[in-house]
Amino acid sequence: MKTYLGRLYSADEVAKLLSIDMNTCYKWLGEGRIKAMKLAGTLWRVREADLRAFVEQSINEGRR
Repeated sequence: MKTYLGRLYSADEVAKLLSIDMNTCYKWLGEGRIKAMKLAGTLWRVREADLRAFVEQSINEGRR
């Protein structure tokens, strides 16, 4: 299963990696800005591939 999903990051880890506030992280997750899975009603998990895609998209948008 690990090979299929890759590394999974919690909302806290995502916020730390992106150097953003937890409220901003939850907002972006809720809006679908960062693709994520919601588990057990309150737990968010973000696949490494989806986090990379978000960062790359953000970089490309910044270049415009």
